[in-house]
Amino acid sequence: MRYFLRFLLALVMAALLVVTYGSIQAVGNQNSKLEKVTNMASRKSKRSNLVKQDGLQLEIIGPEIVALSIPENKPSATAPLSFTVSVSNNTQAPIPLIDDALIPEIFGPSGQALHRREPINRQAASGEYDGSLVGVGQQTSQSMEGRLFWKNNLLQLILHSPTYDESPIDLDKSWSFDTVGPGDYQIRFTSETPTGTILYPDPVTFIETRQEIGIEVTGTSQLATPLANFRLLQPVGLNNSAVEIDGIRFETFIPEPLLTLPNKSNSSYQSVQIGMRITNNTLTPFHFSFYGSYYSDLVTPDGEVKRAACGNDWMRGPEESDFLLVTPGKSLAFFPDIGLFWTNHSQFSLNVSSGYGGGCSFEQLKQGIYHFRFQYYNTSDTIPKTNLAGESIESRPIEKVWTGWVDTPFVEFRLIEL
Repeated sequence: MRYFLRFLLALVMAALLVVTYGSIQAVGNQNSKLEKVTNMASRKSKRSNLVKQDGLQLEIIGPEIVALSIPENKPSATAPLSFTVSVSNNTQAPIPLIDDALIPEIFGPSGQALHRREPINRQAASGEYDGSLVGVGQQTSQSMEGRLFWKNNLLQLILHSPTYDESPIDLDKSWSFDTVGPGDYQIRFTSETPTGTILYPDPVTFIETRQEIGIEVTGTSQLATPLANFRLLQPVGLNNSAVEIDGIRFETFIPEPLLTLPNKSNSSYQSVQIGMRITNNTLTPFHFSFYGSYYSDLVTPDGEVKRAACGNDWMRGPEESDFLLVTPGKSLAFFPDIGLFWTNHSQFSLNVSSGYGGGCSFEQLKQGIYHFRFQYYNTSDTIPKTNLAGESIESRPIEKVWTGWVDTPFVEFRLIEL
């Protein structure tokens, strides 16, 4: 697993990808210093780089409105979440970055910092750290995934570095916050650069040689994002299937919660109705984008949060028809193309179409009770236009587009086989 992750990092760095996101502005601490680059022996290469930290910036990626649904207070009920921090290098030299350097800090509705328990098995103070290198003028990102769940009648929020597998979260490797409840919160992340050696894959030779570059650094302070807002919402409506944020209600909608699995043949496909209903309880008409703005989560009968296998060919860009108007007092029910099918691997899958050339599949399903929800995530209020070379030539705004991130409550359905 360790070398697999390094292989992915090497590919990203070799391609020199620079990913740009809409973000909440953050400013880096200018007092940190990284000094003394040395050559490392044995499994490390003999390259060396002079590194500095002045000009490094951290940003929390996301819209202004972030609303997360609180799960039911019952065993195995859980609600996944994630925060992503962008790291930009505006210096004149590459910057090393430790893999699990992010430290979360959360402030409750009263403004006080929540009590935090840190992971037991962090890299901190180990002297040698796994990491990566952020090139000059480049931007990369680090994510922290998490869960909301109940324990001893207390709602807990945990955050941890992604593991890229289906195994349960190890609480010993997670940041933990308890005594949370409905209300407005703020979060920020700091990034530590301790004194020691940072090892990262050589982007040129790692695939063939498995060599790593070692950089000795001296860290004297931290970088921090500014505070970003998020809300924890108590579910409302029929069967507690909706949340409402500033007068806009989002709901996971399953008209027939008893779903029949198709016959076990390669050509079998069973279309099912699972939708998102949006109700406008404000006095303002809003457009809602349905181009790349909805995602889904699935919890299996044994409580596992299922990861979807996604793919996309981006056959078309956003169009005006992707922005649907909901006037005051009205509702919109949106049903993406969702179906159950029997795969070649003797498994059932649930496929959720993106509507513009791709989709996501939840695989290895069986009979039982599942829980499904949507995430609505939109930051765009324009329709970009490009020329034949793919270059942007204009952007046409859409009037009064609702932007934000909302996780709806999970809704139960049952899979049965006839």
